[in-house]
Amino acid sequence: MIDAIYIPTLGRPKQITWDGLPNFVKDITYLIIQSHEVELHKDKQTVVLPEGLKGITNARRFIYEYAKNQRYFVLDDDCKFAHRRGNETQCWHNGDKTKRIMTEDDWSYMLETTSKWLDSGDITWGGFRTGGLPPAGKEYIDNTGTAEVFFFDGKQLPSADELDWELSTAEDISLSLQLLSKGYPNRVWDRFVYLSDFVGTEGGCLTMGRNMDMINNNHAKLIEKFPEYVSWNGEKEIRGETMKKIKIMYKKAYNDSQKSKASLENFMS
Repeated sequence: MIDAIYIPTLGRPKQITWDGLPNFVKDITYLIIQSHEVELHKDKQTVVLPEGLKGITNARRFIYEYAKNQRYFVLDDDCKFAHRRGNETQCWHNGDKTKRIMTEDDWSYMLETTSKWLDSGDITWGGFRTGGLPPAGKEYIDNTGTAEVFFFDGKQLPSADELDWELSTAEDISLSLQLLSKGYPNRVWDRFVYLSDFVGTEGGCLTMGRNMDMINNNHAKLIEKFPEYVSWNGEKEIRGETMKKIKIMYKKAYNDSQKSKASLENFMS
């Protein structure tokens, strides 16, 4: 069973993620908010952050500690969710018919199946792939990265103090790499995907000063922290600014953790 779904949010009266959830999912969903936005979200279930706690990374750490005994999802506040129904690579928001909005039945199946994965003990966390990537040709991918949409079995993961929460952007990439390189296996849905194409919309991380320089600087920090798994991969123009792209080798991070584990076991035997 999935105990809860958490959506960290700031400065967004219109809740894209919340609005797209079926009612039975909303029943277990909580917005993670700052105290000055209690009135703004009075019609929703909320958890208020401690005074002075700001930024998406601190919010993620708070949720990670708050829900350490739960099975739960963390969703960005600007996501929509779709079910793949074709092999084309065109993004669904451009009018293609390769994906459709997730239905209530889709949500029920996804939550029940995710819970079964966690029951197995072989999977401890995971998420959704982005709908902007080509289909994988299967329902899910094991031991790869995810961002913006996560699920966790809090009881099976390391404590917050064992993880690095430094980055102010790309913090979801950092978390994925840390867990995989520590040997915590994951499973990422490809049958169900998210779309988040609302960069530059009011509120969110822009409220905390996120800009392209910050993004590029944090990409450089990722390369510094994970030189074996992250490298530069060209540039991309976004709204007149240049983002320095990175290549991330998630599966290698997990595979290397298993090689290290096997070497240690052989040494100890």
